[in-house]
Amino acid sequence: MAQGKRTALFGLLGVGLVAAWMVACNQSSRDASALTSAGVNHLQQGAYDEAIRDFDRALALQPGLVVAWRNRGLAHKAKGDYDRALADYEQAIVFAPTDARLYNERGTAFAGMSDFTHAIADFNHAISLKPDHEAAITNRGRINFVLGNFAQAAADLQRGLSLDSADADAALWLHIARMRLAQDDASDFAAHAAAVDSTRWPAPLLRYFLGTLPAQELRLAAKDSTTGTTSAAGAAGAANDRACATAFFLGEDALLRKDAAAASGLFDEARTVCPKEATEHKAAAAELQRLKGQRR
Repeated sequence: MAQGKRTALFGLLGVGLVAAWMVACNQSSRDASALTSAGVNHLQQGAYDEAIRDFDRALALQPGLVVAWRNRGLAHKAKGDYDRALADYEQAIVFAPTDARLYNERGTAFAGMSDFTHAIADFNHAISLKPDHEAAITNRGRINFVLGNFAQAAADLQRGLSLDSADADAALWLHIARMRLAQDDASDFAAHAAAVDSTRWPAPLLRYFLGTLPAQELRLAAKDSTTGTTSAAGAAGAANDRACATAFFLGEDALLRKDAAAASGLFDEARTVCPKEATEHKAAAAELQRLKGQRR
């Protein structure tokens, strides 16, 4: 009888320990989720160090939390710390190997490091997992442009626009890629321009290439703080983004007009004002290298 009571008692204790463990796990999971949400808010505000601390604490509580790994990677990438960003994306991929977003975002980190081979491989993998992944498709198109693969760039950018007709950046890159291929893009470009928000940047760039906005007014629009922008980097960062894009695309226009001297000056300007990780910076450097090769 005593033995039976002891068995029952131990059984009750076991149930109690399991219940306590489950409560603790649930609480830990809730805390990790709350910390991740706080980190995402800090990330959106550009407070990257605070975001990273939040994600650190979340992952200490729940090491398999993919959203925390992914967003900490975004925070590290935003700070220009690509090695840590890559490490976070790789860990996230261990837990979620079929999440196409992770390969796309790791691809942008590789692109930021000018490792275009690995960048394209990641974009390819993202697209194989999700064939309509517009971001991966257009990102691959831009990198193909940097590499001078204008036909592949145009194919990707056109496909991306078929998935998101309001992507003004993709419309610009596609227009330039097609012009570099000596293709008639006038009607398509006009249709793409009509589909974008005319009140937001880079709408003035589209108007410039449509011939309805002179270069001087484009420069003024890029400096205008009231010009809408898709950048979340704050007013100063947004103004720099606009100056970067303006210099680069004016350089492309000069190149198309066969004014190599003006193009070189504008691409030099782009390399000066564009962040080193920006595609425009890398494309400007590549264009300067191609111009240098033509002069030999």
